[in-house]
Amino acid sequence: MSRINRVAIGTAYPADFSLVTYVDSGDTSNLTITLHAYDNTETDGLFAEEKYRLLEGTPITEKRGGVIIDSILAEANGLSIGDMLTFRTETGANTSGKIVGIFFSGMERQQENSVMSAYRIENQIFVDHGIFASLFTSYDFSRLSVYAADPDALTTLHQQIESMLGESISITTSDALYQQIQAPLKQIIRITSLILTLIVTTAIIVISLLLCMWMRTRKKEMAVLISLGVSKLDLFLQAITESLFLLYLAIMGAITCSSLFLNKLMNNLFPSDSLIGMANIRLEGQHILMLIVMGSAIVLLTVGISVSPALWASPRDTFSRVEG
Repeated sequence: MSRINRVAIGTAYPADFSLVTYVDSGDTSNLTITLHAYDNTETDGLFAEEKYRLLEGTPITEKRGGVIIDSILAEANGLSIGDMLTFRTETGANTSGKIVGIFFSGMERQQENSVMSAYRIENQIFVDHGIFASLFTSYDFSRLSVYAADPDALTTLHQQIESMLGESISITTSDALYQQIQAPLKQIIRITSLILTLIVTTAIIVISLLLCMWMRTRKKEMAVLISLGVSKLDLFLQAITESLFLLYLAIMGAITCSSLFLNKLMNNLFPSDSLIGMANIRLEGQHILMLIVMGSAIVLLTVGISVSPALWASPRDTFSRVEG
C-alpha cells in the first residue's frame, strides 16, 4: 500500500456567503451546502475523473489544505483565491477556510431549477479533513481509496483488507488506469527493444568493418612486432586497449551531449501533454553502466574478429602479401 485517500461528506450552513438556489423553500436541504472532505482531490473523485476541472488555484493535497469552490458560486459572492469562507452547523460549530482553488463542471446550467441547493453543483464545496473535523467532531468516511504501489499485488491487498473488515463494508478493486497506461508503455518497450537490437547489430557490423580496415593497414607493423618476439597476446591486448580508450572517450562525449540537448530534443519531438513529453527523461547511472558494459562487449567481439586474421597468419605470409 503506497497511500490512502479518505472521503467524507456532510452538509453545513454558509455563514458569510450566499449559496446558489432557485427554489423558494425553507427546507434544510435548500439552506445548506455540501462539503466534501478529501486527503487529495487529484488522485480520486470527480477531479481525477475530469468531470470537474480546476480553473485556477491549486488542488487539495496531504500537505496543502484549503477550500475549493465552484466558479459560479465564486462569481455570485465576489470571491477569489485567498478569500476566507466560514461554515457552521446546527450544533453551533463553525470554522473558516481559505479558498485555494476554483473549479468548473460545465453541467451547472443544465440542472433543473427545482434542484435543492445542497444538491446543486454550484454548492458542492471541497475542503481538507482539518476543516471538516472542526465542524464535525465525529464523522464517518463515505469512501476510503487505498492505492497499491505494485498493481500485481492488488488482489493480495484486497484479500487482506477484506479479512480485516469482513462483509460490513463493500470493497471493490480497479486497475483500469494501470491497464490503460500499461498498453502504450508495452508498445513503446517493444519498439525500443527492436530499435536497440537493430542498433547493436548494426554497431557490430559497422565497427567490425572499420576495425578490419584499420587492421589491414597495420598488418606489416604487427608482423614486424611478432618477428621481433612480441607475443600475439600482447598485440591483442594492445588492440583492445586502444579500442576501449576510444570507446570511453565516445561515451564521455555522448553523456555530455545527452545532458545538454536530450530534454530540448524530446520537447521538440513530442508535445508537452503527451506521456513522453511530460516525463523528465535523463541518463541514470544504470543506463551509463549498461552502455559501458554493452560497448565493451561489442569492442571485445569486433576486435577479436578483426585482429584474428593478422595474428594467425605467419609473419612470412604477411610480408609476402604486403610486398606483393
